Amino acid sequence: MTTTSIRPSPAPRNGLPMLALVVGLLVLPFAIAGCLFLFGWQPARTINHGQLLSPPLPLPASGLQTADGQMLATVDLGGKWLLLLNGSGPCDAECTGRIDEMRRIQVALNKDMGRLRRVVLSDQMSDAEFSAARQRQPDLLVAAAPQNWLPGATGNTGYRLHIVDPQGRLVMDYPADAAAKDVRADLERLLKFAWNG
Repeated sequence: MTTTSIRPSPAPRNGLPMLALVVGLLVLPFAIAGCLFLFGWQPARTINHGQLLSPPLPLPASGLQTADGQMLATVDLGGKWLLLLNGSGPCDAECTGRIDEMRRIQVALNKDMGRLRRVVLSDQMSDAEFSAARQRQPDLLVAAAPQNWLPGATGNTGYRLHIVDPQGRLVMDYPADAAAKDVRADLERLLKFAWNG
């Protein structure tokens, strides 16, 4: 008759260290992000091509006037993103080229082109070039704005592009020589991640 020895079963392992490790790994990215936010860290270089305004500047709800004398509010613009060309003086060849670029930028957005509205602000709405541009592009809106309606726009020479969000806030500014492909890239990124407009 053979006798078998019974081995005592091993004591159950305590899973608390493993649980603490897993929870720590899950919480660590949130803790790092919270610290970066609290201390105001921002990357040295961003991927946007224009100047991102942080925080965005709210524009006055009214004050725009169309060529036929009607007052226009930013809320009347259909809650869309605005690609805004702003300047003073007659619309020269560079201005006309910018207006055509705005249309090409909108068309290049493909399925998102309906989320954008093109607006030109000028102190000379009666200029013949604006009339010709409206005939070529019936969906182009040409309006006049009161002085200081667009912050930071006074004293700049030439016509400059800006991006306004659907809530009527100025979010991006571009220099006068900004490339159309750079503006389009910024718009594509904004529209991709925006829930509104």
